[in-house]
Amino acid sequence: MPVKDDRVLPATKWVALVVVCVLLPALVILWGMPDKTADLWSWTIKANLTPIFMGAGYGAGAYFFTRVFLSRNWHTGSVGVFSAGAFATLMLITTLLHWDKFNHGDAPTLAAIAFYGWVGVYILSPFVVIGLWWLNQRTDPQAPAPGDVVVPPTVRLGARAVAVMALAVAAVVLISPDVAIDNWGWPLTPLTARVIGCFTAQVGIGFFLLSLDARWSSWKLLVETFLIAVALLLIGAARQWDTFDTGNWLTYAYVAGLSSGFLGLAGLYLVMERER
Repeated sequence: MPVKDDRVLPATKWVALVVVCVLLPALVILWGMPDKTADLWSWTIKANLTPIFMGAGYGAGAYFFTRVFLSRNWHTGSVGVFSAGAFATLMLITTLLHWDKFNHGDAPTLAAIAFYGWVGVYILSPFVVIGLWWLNQRTDPQAPAPGDVVVPPTVRLGARAVAVMALAVAAVVLISPDVAIDNWGWPLTPLTARVIGCFTAQVGIGFFLLSLDARWSSWKLLVETFLIAVALLLIGAARQWDTFDTGNWLTYAYVAGLSSGFLGLAGLYLVMERER
């Protein structure tokens, strides 16, 4: 029987480091140079807010997996690793559904490299990440350590409500991307709509799993990761405000939702850290 010593397996650490090396260039290209996807990415994305949205997620993911690589305690990153594996699975399905939209290597050199990297990452990631999660999860003691803080039941219930809403939205967009295309605050295609649906599903899965775990130490890293992602999204929205459809109420709902989410998570973080 595996020892419940909460260690991070060496294989998990090294895969986390590889993931960081993959995500950092995606952050630089998508969030930093959203108008250069024709030359630098695996497919051309016309509305700059979409690569910014993707880059924010990848940038936050780079922070998360850096912390997993440096961590001594598996349970602090368990939820995020599983969520990343589920995200990769949905992205692989999305890639296969829209295979014709990718450059297939017939593009400028860096864009061709990005295409082959994209395909390789999303073919391998669902199996490698979920497999490592399953192996490492057996070391989780499943109980609060001495000095750990318990997340209040009301907060966990709120996280579950957010999870249900996010998963419902993701399901609708993934099944019927035209719903997002017709109502989103900036122009989307079926591919980019489903990509946004994948990120939304990842958030929903993360919040749902957190709602089942009362340990603040299980929440802390993922809350930090969400805060980084939302901060990058808000900065990106300010940079590309002219890309939004300002006549669409969802534009303002998007920005208001991000802002309130950031404040809520920041408040939770401060309260729980003070208690700890």
